[in-house]
Amino acid sequence: MKVAILGCGLIGERRGKQLSGHQIVGVFDPQQEKAQKLAKDLNAKIYSNEDTLLEKSGAQIVIVATTNNALTPLSIKAARKGIHILVEKPGGISLKELDLLETESKKYKVTVKVGFNHRFHPALLKARELLDSENVGDLMFLRARYGHGGRLGMEKEWRSLPEISGGGELLDQGVHILDLIYWYLGPLNLQSSFVTTSFWKSKVDDNAVLTLVGKNKWATMHVSSSEWKNTFSLEIYGRTGKIAVNGLGRSYGKEVLTYYQMAPEMGPPETKTFDFPEEDRSWELDLQNLVDHIQKGSPLWGDLQSAKYALTQVREAYRQNGFGGLPCSV
Repeated sequence: MKVAILGCGLIGERRGKQLSGHQIVGVFDPQQEKAQKLAKDLNAKIYSNEDTLLEKSGAQIVIVATTNNALTPLSIKAARKGIHILVEKPGGISLKELDLLETESKKYKVTVKVGFNHRFHPALLKARELLDSENVGDLMFLRARYGHGGRLGMEKEWRSLPEISGGGELLDQGVHILDLIYWYLGPLNLQSSFVTTSFWKSKVDDNAVLTLVGKNKWATMHVSSSEWKNTFSLEIYGRTGKIAVNGLGRSYGKEVLTYYQMAPEMGPPETKTFDFPEEDRSWELDLQNLVDHIQKGSPLWGDLQSAKYALTQVREAYRQNGFGGLPCSV
């Protein structure tokens, strides 16, 4: 399919380099040097503004990979041109924005996929496969940790500016964990939360701990931008087995899944380990899932309902912890 990219920063670049054979028909970024670099790398045409790109490029899909405050407005522009959309998570800075995007996408009969690419990491896909096919038993709970290392000046970047980001670490990395909880365990409800700014001198949060509960299931999660060493850990516990995923590749370390199968007599479990040293293809598979949905009607993994679930929990946690001034708390 014909694909255009709005936003040529790090994420736009990664998505542009994993187009899975689809045709790139144009790029735009208000920072011309970024647009020029990505256009050169992809042999793509640069457009002078987003309106011209959406009107003239012939794109069937647009990837919206901008700062959070621009995600929904640009996606709505694309929807009104009849273009399908892959919008980077969280999809918008408030539930109100996501509701408006949903209304417009239905009106113009376009598909919106939210970029929850973590579902397509090989270890997390393997976890889904094991849950669907192995004897893990009835699921009981999930435990997750996800954190950024720090870098000088991090508190001055756009993710720390509430008017641009909408929120802090909980809205940034936290929505990925919330989406995985939704995918693996279903829509659990927020029971308790602790959201704080522990280290960075910022108006947004840098650490959040949430507990979510449902019927016979629960989950805990901690996300942090003062982790110091990039970290990803997710464990899923069933009554007869456990799945543990560590690492996401690159600076997060090699992806490894360990599967523990309990014996009827208990004791030490049987253990299987799956290593995934290959390059991360989650961006490519994320896009292909949208294409398959458009062309074949296959299930969409990571949609507006997933995004609305995640932002509902984020909004409530912010309200519970004195972050009511953030756009995402509205």
